[in-house]
Amino acid sequence: MPINQKRIQWLQQELRPHREALMQHQLYQNVQTLASLRTFMEHHVFAVWDFMSLLKSLQRHLTCVEVPWTPHGNPGNRRLINEIVLEEETDVDVDGQPISHFELYVRAMEECGADTQVINDFIKGLQQGKAVYTMLENLPVPGNTQDFVKHTFQIIQSGQAHRIAAAFTFGREDVIPDMFRCLISDLGRRYPGTLDTYQYYIERHIHLDDEVHSPLAMQMVSVLCGDDDQKWDECLEEAVACHRMRLRLWDGICLQVCQ
Repeated sequence: MPINQKRIQWLQQELRPHREALMQHQLYQNVQTLASLRTFMEHHVFAVWDFMSLLKSLQRHLTCVEVPWTPHGNPGNRRLINEIVLEEETDVDVDGQPISHFELYVRAMEECGADTQVINDFIKGLQQGKAVYTMLENLPVPGNTQDFVKHTFQIIQSGQAHRIAAAFTFGREDVIPDMFRCLISDLGRRYPGTLDTYQYYIERHIHLDDEVHSPLAMQMVSVLCGDDDQKWDECLEEAVACHRMRLRLWDGICLQVCQ
């Protein structure tokens, strides 16, 4: 399954100003202390969580998750998404033990003293069968963070695999490594032993997203869109919306950090 390089490059070129705005956001300069990092993580953990929902939504669209099983969709895309799910949902921690990236992030929060009460209550509510929107509105989840998650679920609820794949690929996998590089700074050096798990999480994400997941995800978008101009235009539309929502999320966190 070759990547349609011409279409992908066009999409990336169109996204460049939005991507640059994200990379130049003042948030990175304001997360320079342990306290500010804790605040960042308490907001950002919801984006880490909803990424998993975006991923599992794609798996439902591209593979068969029903019983009885029947062949479903493009076999190449099945393999691509299952490979990404394997590493996102069951990666390994520093001791080589299986863990999801979300659970690893929560562990990193606990290690550095960030408050995990809200995200834990949120997950507990979902496990009890409560709706995402209900939990967001009944817990002290900041407005910009709520909006970010709600936007993700609007994409999921669209039921359009190419739009979901665009959000996943260009709103997440292709941009996350550079965002994390901006964020790492020298916090790990200044707070030894406190951010080991977080440092591992970030380095793991940069490696997987840059070298493995991003190319696989672009291949997936290429297959889903084919030569359909409208689908490629809709992918760009969705990717731009995702960048704008990320900027709003960063704006909201920045306000909290600077208080």
